[in-house]
Amino acid sequence: MTANTRRRFRIGNLLSVKTAVVTLCLLLTCWLGAAFATDHKTVFLPGTTSDGHVLFEASCASCHEGFKPVSNETCLRCHEAEMATDAHGAKKFRDPRWAGDLEKIAALTCTTCHNEHVHMFGRGVNLKPDLCMACHQGIIEGDLKSHDGFTADGCWTAGCHNYHDHRTISTGFLRQNLDQPDFMPQPALPVRTVTTKVQTAPKPDLSQEFKGGRS
Repeated sequence: MTANTRRRFRIGNLLSVKTAVVTLCLLLTCWLGAAFATDHKTVFLPGTTSDGHVLFEASCASCHEGFKPVSNETCLRCHEAEMATDAHGAKKFRDPRWAGDLEKIAALTCTTCHNEHVHMFGRGVNLKPDLCMACHQGIIEGDLKSHDGFTADGCWTAGCHNYHDHRTISTGFLRQNLDQPDFMPQPALPVRTVTTKVQTAPKPDLSQEFKGGRS
């Protein structure tokens, strides 16, 4: 094979590769454009949506504003009422006594534990079930006799503790309910009184919330 022939062969191969890459990019662009235009926005999801948010996973604008990270304010649009008595609220960690714990876990940001479209360990939480040990390791290492021998993920798996609301294991709650049976005849959630700043429920716009933002 002569030098000219080899050169033409290399140029031909290079052009073929470039043509294939350009064609692939055009096809991908057309496919993504069609998905966006027809409201099939789930193709843009980088991962699985948690069970609690799967209902509106096609409505990106429900949580996302452009390319900005999801903020606490966005989460509170739906979760403000249940966060009214947050046991691990921002006020606690702004107290200088607990400020050091923020170096272990960024507890002031909802998405530290509730980051969507990544692997979930259940309950919409993306951190491992031993997440409580970031601050409470001593509890299973002798600081609390009743918890000796508990596993690191015991807070999560035993069903005793709720990160945002653990009033049901407070001494005050236990004293008030000493005369109650150990187990309810039928499983039922405890009665909760929650106050919120929202006076009336916002009028739902299903075309915006669940159909990808198109009316």
